[in-house]
Amino acid sequence: MEKLIEFAISYLNKYKSFLADEFQHFFFGAVYDGEDKFPVYCIFIDEEGRVFETLGPDKPGKVMSVLYPTYYNDPDILLKKYTELSKQYNKIIQPDTAFGIVQSPFKITSYRVWGNERLIKKLIFSEKLKGEEYISLYQSITDEKLKFIIEHYKQWDDDIFYFPYLKDIHVLFKVPDHISSSEVSIYIEIGRILKEKVLRGYNFLENSYKLPEMKVKAPALAVFKTPADRILDIDFKSIYDQFIKKTAKIVDQINEIKIEL
Repeated sequence: MEKLIEFAISYLNKYKSFLADEFQHFFFGAVYDGEDKFPVYCIFIDEEGRVFETLGPDKPGKVMSVLYPTYYNDPDILLKKYTELSKQYNKIIQPDTAFGIVQSPFKITSYRVWGNERLIKKLIFSEKLKGEEYISLYQSITDEKLKFIIEHYKQWDDDIFYFPYLKDIHVLFKVPDHISSSEVSIYIEIGRILKEKVLRGYNFLENSYKLPEMKVKAPALAVFKTPADRILDIDFKSIYDQFIKKTAKIVDQINEIKIEL
């Protein structure tokens, strides 16, 4: 780790004259799964050599300004940490890495944080002043919630797809494959109506849509967005089952309608 810290300090100093003084800067190393089925591990190092690490849903380049991306030729210690984390949840990963400099505002949503406590507290305090929740999210993510998030991380659970992004998790209900093409539009329209009923029942649940990053081609019955720390407060499987049963009943009634000619 000392070798990486030395490299980070040297790299920050190398570009110091090009970095705007009004922003805070960190050297970062990120390890992510090439299949995108496990959260991203990041290490952040400031110019004083202070270190903190995170586990969360987003690569730094996805949510922050990344300056002067680079290559680090000895990432084994980071790869080892990432592999150990994935093994805790019985996940098989294809790790890849990214390195560079990030500048504030700091927007790395974190399920877990560890490292220099003074630096972490400073970042959390800054978020509270701004009414934001990125790194501070970890304070409300229990082990049980994290286990659920990782087990369902960007994966299907039958016909329900879970997609974490920033501090939220998007939950997509798919139109079942067995539904005929002539009935898909009916399912989608009824799903829209039922979705509004569900949204009215939870003050923290929001409407969402099929994001391009989901890479889901199947038609969506409904898409919700819930804060990650509330993911266990809703039984999405039960709601989905009700959607399908109630919609199927309505479709059957429509199909039984006879038009006298």
